Formats: sequence, structure tokens, C-alpha cells
Amino acid sequence: MQEIFQVFKRRFERDKSGFIKDWLVRWDYQVKRKKRKLVAEEGEPADFFNYHGVQDFAEWINWLKEPSPNYLGEAISDLCELSTENDKRIFKNLGIEVNWERYKNNIDYMNAHDFIFPNFYPHPERFKIKNVLDFGAGYGRQANLWTDKLKEYTFIGMDAVPKPYCMQNEYYKATGKEFFDYIEQENFNLDFNKNCIYHIPTWRYDLIPDNSLDLILCVQVLPELNSKLVKKMIEEFNRMLKPGAMLYIRDHGMFWRPAGGINADEFAQQNGFILEFHPHLISEVEIHGVPRIYRKIHPDVIKSHAPDFKRKVRQQLENIDAVMGGRLNKLSKKIRKLRGK
Repeated sequence: MQEIFQVFKRRFERDKSGFIKDWLVRWDYQVKRKKRKLVAEEGEPADFFNYHGVQDFAEWINWLKEPSPNYLGEAISDLCELSTENDKRIFKNLGIEVNWERYKNNIDYMNAHDFIFPNFYPHPERFKIKNVLDFGAGYGRQANLWTDKLKEYTFIGMDAVPKPYCMQNEYYKATGKEFFDYIEQENFNLDFNKNCIYHIPTWRYDLIPDNSLDLILCVQVLPELNSKLVKKMIEEFNRMLKPGAMLYIRDHGMFWRPAGGINADEFAQQNGFILEFHPHLISEVEIHGVPRIYRKIHPDVIKSHAPDFKRKVRQQLENIDAVMGGRLNKLSKKIRKLRGK
């Protein structure tokens, strides 16, 4: 048993009365599996609420058996190579060996997909990605490419489940990047002016300031959570993101909802987000899950799409002119001509 697990448990107990509610830290997908008495397959992670050490990484990666579909082909080959190169160094630092055949065309594809889609098409300079939150961060893999490819970054990992949280702590440390973890520090605070990785438990979402993030990643996580938690976090995402900033989701949407019954896409669009990107792809054939990109509504953008008073008046006059067969326009031209004399 690793020391970091004991640190996590102590901080959990300290925060329990002030910040923690059952629905906020509950992983309903795993709770339901346990109630159904489902037996994990050999090599499949089963106990997510205990951490046994870095050997849990090998179990997590070996869990993946089939290559992920990749319709992007060679377009992401450089990202895949970089992902593998980084993780070989990171896992070496952790002192573990993983099944690289299981990793290849699986985790490297996922890392590449989750980086390339938010950067797939040009964005205005005001939407430049720098401050990133990875919500429900798995073992921490998103830090692989995001902290490598961005020249300036503040990367934040967030989770509430003990095993993933402890794995993220180990993984972030092994990247060699500057790193700060809430559970290990007494005076934890975020500084968006330096390149570093921060780590926060879900129950301390309040530590992230309003309008501070450029991107939130939610990969294969929202359908596994209870509806109350999903609603709460989407509302918090709206608070945390800058106007116009990006919420990236990749999961199976309505096709697979093993926990809550909420439609996260509908709720997001009802609570301050607009759908910007949703490729028409065949899930599990062309890509694993379906990526979607939402933008927090930017008031200046919305304003620019709506007619002002002058434009409304002009449109009404054009409509009247159409009914009059153009006579109003002819009269207007005559008046302007007379004024010009």
C-alpha cells in the first residue's frame, strides 16, 4: 500500500464535514456493478477504491484488449509516436513495465484524438488554449500530450475516486513537470502564470476561479456518474470557463449511460453552452465514442449574430418595399438625389 493512498484518506477525512457530500464523490457505474455482483475478468481493474501501488498502472493498461478505431489514419501518427515516447519515459520513471502491444493503437490513439479534436480547426486568438482541466482524469494520461505540445499551460487534473486519484498523483510526478497536489499541501493555491500541473479532488472544485479556464476535458466520464453530480459539474464548468471557452466531451452519449439517466448534451445546451463540433462518425467503427465540442456562450458573439435596432428597421422597410413593388426604394432615391442638389 502506497503512502499517497494514506495521504488521500487523511485529507478525505479532514474535508468530509466541510466539502464532501455522498453524491459528489460517488462513482455510480461501479456502485451498480457491485450491486449486480458482476465478477471482473482476469486482469481487469475491479477495486477502484483502494490503491496498491504503481503495479496498478499495468493492470489498467492491460485492461484494454482491442485496438481503438482511428479514421484519421496517418494524420495523427506524429502525435501517437510522441505519446508513446513520453509514456515510455514516464513509466520508466515509475519503475514499471507495461504491455506496449496493448498500449499501441489504443492509448496512443486516444491521447492523439483527445488532443487533435480541440485543435482540429482554426480558432480566434482569444480562444487560445492555455489553462486546461481534465475532469475524471483516469490515470492521468491527458497530461502526456497537453503539457508537451502547449508552450504555455496550466494543467489541472480532477478526480474523486481513490485509485485513479493516486495513480494520477504518481503519473503527474513522473512527467518531470512542476507539480502541486491539494492533498499533499496545506496552503494550496492555483497560479495560472507558470507552466505546471495541479491536482485537485472533485470536492474542491471551488478552488478553480470563475472565468479562468480555456478548455475542460470530459472523456468517458459523464455517463458513469449520477445525474445530480453531472448537473452540478456542468454548471461549475460554465462558471470556470472563460466566455467562449471550450468543453470537450468524448463518450458514447445516449448509447451507453450505465449510471445516471441525464442527457448531458441537452443539459449543457440548456445551461450556457452551444454545440460547435459534432462529427458524423460511426462509433466503434471509425472512432471510440463520439467527440463533441461545446463553447460557453460568449455574449459578444451572440450579440454579433442578432440584428440591432437600425438593422431591424431597415429590414422592415425592405419588407414594405417588396410589398410596394420597389416604389419605396425609388422614392428614397429621389429624396437622396434632391438632397444632394
